[in-house]
Amino acid sequence: MKKSSGSNKAATLAAQWHAQALIRHKAGQLDAADPLYRQALKQAPDFVDSLHMLGVLHAQRGQPDEAAELIGRALQRQPGEPTALNNLGGVLNQLQRHDEALACFGQLCAQQPANAEAHTSRADALRGLGRFEESLAACDKALQIHPGLRRAQIARANALRRLSRFDEALAVLDAVLAEHANSPEALNDRGNVLFDLRRFEEALASFEQALQLRPAYAEALFNRANTLRALYRFDAAVAAYDALLHASPSHAEGWNNRGAALEMRGDYAQALTSYASARAANPQHVMAHLNAALCHLLLGEFEQGWPLYRWREHAEDARLNDRPLPAPRWDGATALAGKRILLLSEQGLGDTLQFCRYARLLAAQGADVLLETWPALESLLGRVAGVSQIVRRGEAPPAVDFCVPLLDLPGLLGTGLDTIPADTPYLHARADRLAHWRDVLAARCAPGKKRIGLVWSGNPRHSNDHKRSIALARLRPLLEGDAQFISLQPEVRESDLPALANSPALLELRDEIRDFEDTAALIEQLDLIISVDTSVAHLAGALGRPTWLLLPAKPDWRWLLERTDSPWYPGMRLFRQPCHDDWDSVIAALAATPV
Repeated sequence: MKKSSGSNKAATLAAQWHAQALIRHKAGQLDAADPLYRQALKQAPDFVDSLHMLGVLHAQRGQPDEAAELIGRALQRQPGEPTALNNLGGVLNQLQRHDEALACFGQLCAQQPANAEAHTSRADALRGLGRFEESLAACDKALQIHPGLRRAQIARANALRRLSRFDEALAVLDAVLAEHANSPEALNDRGNVLFDLRRFEEALASFEQALQLRPAYAEALFNRANTLRALYRFDAAVAAYDALLHASPSHAEGWNNRGAALEMRGDYAQALTSYASARAANPQHVMAHLNAALCHLLLGEFEQGWPLYRWREHAEDARLNDRPLPAPRWDGATALAGKRILLLSEQGLGDTLQFCRYARLLAAQGADVLLETWPALESLLGRVAGVSQIVRRGEAPPAVDFCVPLLDLPGLLGTGLDTIPADTPYLHARADRLAHWRDVLAARCAPGKKRIGLVWSGNPRHSNDHKRSIALARLRPLLEGDAQFISLQPEVRESDLPALANSPALLELRDEIRDFEDTAALIEQLDLIISVDTSVAHLAGALGRPTWLLLPAKPDWRWLLERTDSPWYPGMRLFRQPCHDDWDSVIAALAATPV
């Protein structure tokens, strides 16, 4: 069928408007080109070239959603067009719709197998999907085609960084900068690797070099602000986030991290306002909701904090996302009399030790309470009041009527500061282990001295480890006191071994402590436990033993602010850093406090 003369005329007019728009666009006159493309589309709504180029214009304006919609429409009318595929994939990567971007670049690479740029963009999509080995392979393919392609070299460094191959990533970026000293992208990514290596001053210098070359480089502005925060330079960090947000007001991650810097500075009300701005910019921003929850909880504002705390299950490292829930989720209102309910362990061992206390409250409502936990705690938690059965995490649970994540229970049961179920002890050591450790300590401890258990570092893989762990050597003033110290460390870092060898007052038993049953029985024999914020501190608190807890200036939410006591553990005393990284003041206070 022949086209009508009217449609031919419309297409001709559209082409004329498009040609004028393209001249303005190529000259960088985006505001002038925009209405001309729209005039073309008014004449012919399906005019592919104008749909495509108007989408490109929106991408250049920093409007990726509009760009994706327009370029996608162009591809519907002209499927497989290579330039549009490339541009749509780039926008989709920017929108973090990496699976769709991967489909675009996969199609483009199939059409143009020698297109090194397309393989590099495919690598970016794979990295966004967390498929880092495949991303590295795609970079290698691009570099086989075009060995000097700078973007592929930088993408390769990024893949190596995500694989924690930091030295290799740094070497790649240094090689790029040796040839292209003025590459803002390479300088920015080099700063990221240095940040991961905790070489913060060097990272800051790299970001600042990138910004000298490109002052409005949003990613480098963001990374510079993050680095200032890591260096505890909070005023400068907030100012740096403000510079970013002045240029990019809808930068949700910038608002979120600005809130974190304000919290570290102690400006909690402003921090909550910043988290609210992050949530307004991106209503699905998980960490903005979760950080607001943690801030409310830290302030003791439990009523506001518990509902928002549900967002933790959407975090990348959430341990509820690794399996389907085995039963309907209890809502806190449905009657439990005669029902079986499974309490789901979801985070660290310390969380399970702290919140297993809620089993008793559910049993009091008539529920048959099953508690899921890790093998390390299985035996110990089997004696918690209210628990009828332990379910090992990772194994198929028995049939139950309901399940509930353990850390939902404070909110569902309306826990406030004055209603925390704080009766201790709610854990107890086994009699045979008590007898064993009584004999061990009698034989190996100096007679007549106070026995003090000591934990100075936690899990080195914990995201907050650098703030809560202490080098053993810094505890020397404490170890010089007239007491018998017993290490309760499940593992000792290599960096602490020299100080351990030179600490005769510290009895080292880690080869004899087999599990938490042993640790619990050992703690029961001690006069005092001194610990940083680890699972052992929760165990000591749950056993009702006197515990001194060492806290960073900005602690975990459960320890609240300013208090020297804990409403969760009545036998616990809190020693807080007066300012960030000031463990010496904490240690001096410990040494001066009578046991």
